[in-house]
Amino acid sequence: MTLSPPLPATTPPRPPIRTLRALLVAAALAATAGDVSAQYRFGVSFGGASTVAVLVEHRWAHQGLEVQAGTWQFRDLSLSVSARQYVGSYRVEPFVGVGLWGIVARAEEGTGYGLIARIPTGLSWDIGSRHAVSMNIYLNRALALKRPDPEDRRPPRTTLIPLPELSYRFRSGG
Repeated sequence: MTLSPPLPATTPPRPPIRTLRALLVAAALAATAGDVSAQYRFGVSFGGASTVAVLVEHRWAHQGLEVQAGTWQFRDLSLSVSARQYVGSYRVEPFVGVGLWGIVARAEEGTGYGLIARIPTGLSWDIGSRHAVSMNIYLNRALALKRPDPEDRRPPRTTLIPLPELSYRFRSGG
């Protein structure tokens, strides 16, 4: 049995504040760029990137940019940005997209964070003149991870993890 040398003392990595800030800037830029047919949808989601989240979607033609902010247990913050491509122009519109999900969580051992790539697929169903529900499956893959326990240095999983989500949205304006 061979003993491995002790790991050098390093400063723990900082949470991905730059990444979260970049996601917010991208959402703000997308919200300012648009044409006359653009619309905003506001809503709430259950599942997916958090137990409960509020969301804003900027929608134009057959594209959308969605920003979600939520939590799992009120000791964490989850922020997700997803770009979507909708197909068709009927009451039920299938979609597929790509996005990033960042999460920062506090535990007794310390603070941890994760950056996850996501692929949303699902259906959006207009149930009224300004109301819609959406059913999604997000395929998630970890890109970067810092666990709260400094002794835990396991790498993130490389498998795709599906997470379902149900959301309600209402459209602003007339």
